[in-house]
Amino acid sequence: MFGDPAESDYLLPFAVGRSRRVSQNYCFQQGGHRNQLAVDFVMPIGEDVLAARAGLVLDLREDSPDTGEGEGEHNYVFIQHTDGTVAFYAHLQQNGVLVNVGQEVAAREVIATAGNSGLTGIPHLHFGVYASWPPIEGSDVPVNFRNAAGPYDERNGPIMGMVYTALEP
Repeated sequence: MFGDPAESDYLLPFAVGRSRRVSQNYCFQQGGHRNQLAVDFVMPIGEDVLAARAGLVLDLREDSPDTGEGEGEHNYVFIQHTDGTVAFYAHLQQNGVLVNVGQEVAAREVIATAGNSGLTGIPHLHFGVYASWPPIEGSDVPVNFRNAAGPYDERNGPIMGMVYTALEP
């Protein structure tokens, strides 16, 4: 389903050498990921969030507080890639978005800081990819990361509860 991680177009959205635990993974049957191809990485508020792939910033929000409250009130960045897919980075820090709509970003460029905006249990980065713009629930794309040191499940997807370390790509 996810393909060979070594051939993935995506890099982990945090700095090389950092290790982060997956608190929810793809299609988790409880919590906020019912039937969603997305992954949550536990990240402290203020840690750099990196572009997992180069692209164009399409939309953003950064005015929601880091209270962990308010369903749908999360800060986010959407980045479109050359193949039309769109990455979604959510629960970013209030006033922590470091890019602008219309800006081209490189893979591994710092785009924001992690936060606790929207309805969250703990500070984390929610990462997912949609097939096209505008994003439509159910048009999620399965993604893994070519620079991730850590175990994968039988589908080659990240495993909930496991820790992944970002390696040099």
